[in-house]
Amino acid sequence: EKMASETLGYICAAVAVLFFGTNFIPVKKFDAGDGMFFQLWMCVGILIISFPVQIYRGWPEFQPFAMWGGFLWCTGNIMSVVTIQSVGMSIGLLVWGATNMIMGWASGKFGLFGLIADPIKDAQLNYIGVGIALLALGLYILIEPTKEEEEQADSGIPDPVGTISLGKPLLESVGDEDDIEGASLGAAKASSGGKTFIDKLGPGQKRVAGIVMALVMGALFGCNFDPAQYLMDEIKRDNDEKYPDDDDMARSLDPNPLDYVFSHLVGIFAGSVVYYLLYLIYCGGYSNSYKLPALRFPAVISGMMWAVAQVCWFVANGALGFATSFPIITSGPGLVAAICGIVLFNEIKGARNFFVLGLAFTATISANVCIVMSR
Repeated sequence: EKMASETLGYICAAVAVLFFGTNFIPVKKFDAGDGMFFQLWMCVGILIISFPVQIYRGWPEFQPFAMWGGFLWCTGNIMSVVTIQSVGMSIGLLVWGATNMIMGWASGKFGLFGLIADPIKDAQLNYIGVGIALLALGLYILIEPTKEEEEQADSGIPDPVGTISLGKPLLESVGDEDDIEGASLGAAKASSGGKTFIDKLGPGQKRVAGIVMALVMGALFGCNFDPAQYLMDEIKRDNDEKYPDDDDMARSLDPNPLDYVFSHLVGIFAGSVVYYLLYLIYCGGYSNSYKLPALRFPAVISGMMWAVAQVCWFVANGALGFATSFPIITSGPGLVAAICGIVLFNEIKGARNFFVLGLAFTATISANVCIVMSR
């Protein structure tokens, strides 16, 4: 069965942009601990969405290699809570979204990791688009948090609108664990003087750490489709060899990307379980994990929203190709998240920040236009 039309591809891209830009909102008002508890339950939500897709496709063969893409994504996602707490939801999403776009574009443009290179009609225009995207990334980094936000982060005071906060740090903690036990993050700091790894950093160091983590996340996210795409490209190569003079026949036998969704999402869930078990063994777990049942449902909803977006991205990849889907889907959520950050969470303030953000938005849109037109 041939993949959906380009119209469906663009519709799915739009749905993916919307859900990727808003999937963290359900957990915005909850203490996410150190992020590992949240990650585990978010991946439960992701796994839930995988079954309807698998049933819809008639239970295609499971592809173990495609699980590695899910594992790459999971590895990047364990940094999400710390990144958001360091630089804010909007800026975090913007930075890792831009890096994601560049890595995904490079995989398709140059055929990295054994993929079939995307045909580009106008290479010069394509390079210009990528250069503008890099400029946009630099502009996003120039956006600075307000003084009030920095003071709140340093003092441990939760954001008035309810930011995702950290409890016991992932690899270390400071202070008496007995005092932290059974207390919220703010109360623990007030009673024990304990600080998380992020809290020990100054405003500048915290910002650098958050941006570096966002860049690493983006690189891993940009490669997360590659294992599944590699398997599909191998089948495409075989079809081209069997029907060298009949391209329509070869393309009609190409695999459906949805057949790899279940394996990919199972890889995400499996990776989350592995990381959580290692975390329990090595770190002993978050002391207040038993106090976080309220986070479970919002985290599952967040995971389901993310999975819907990821499934739509698979469809868009099949219909449009990496060269078109990556620029649209990776840069679009930043716009959505920024709007949410401004309207709902008041994360970006000041005339200078809005000016820089406006330039970044303009650069992102210009980059997308150039990349799409060069296809």
